[in-house]
Amino acid sequence: MSTEKENIGILKTLDDVVDHEDTRLQFIEAIKEKLKTVYDPELPIDIYNLGLIYDIKVTEEGHCFILHTLTSAFCPAADKIPMDIKLAIESIPGIKKTHCRITMTPPWTKESIDPEARQLLFGY
Repeated sequence: MSTEKENIGILKTLDDVVDHEDTRLQFIEAIKEKLKTVYDPELPIDIYNLGLIYDIKVTEEGHCFILHTLTSAFCPAADKIPMDIKLAIESIPGIKKTHCRITMTPPWTKESIDPEARQLLFGY
């Protein structure tokens, strides 16, 4: 997992990662399901439905790259969430390594939450 400072920033992207369409299609549903097992410890919603995941790419070699945000720049789980993502996704047979990049652009808002989950949490 990449948690070095160069993989965290306001304008981080996955533009430098070559996504292999066939490999991504092979793994994308399993990756999404695994992301739904990772929770922000402050909220009762998984990070996928919370809207924290911005991009997913998978290389031909089986490396998974996740671009995600946090609920705030001061999120106390900023170290825990990428570690949990890595553990979840690397449990998928065929995924060799997971790399996480954190971005704060665009910033996360309550509107980022899946509408059904938002309705349960906030009533709208």
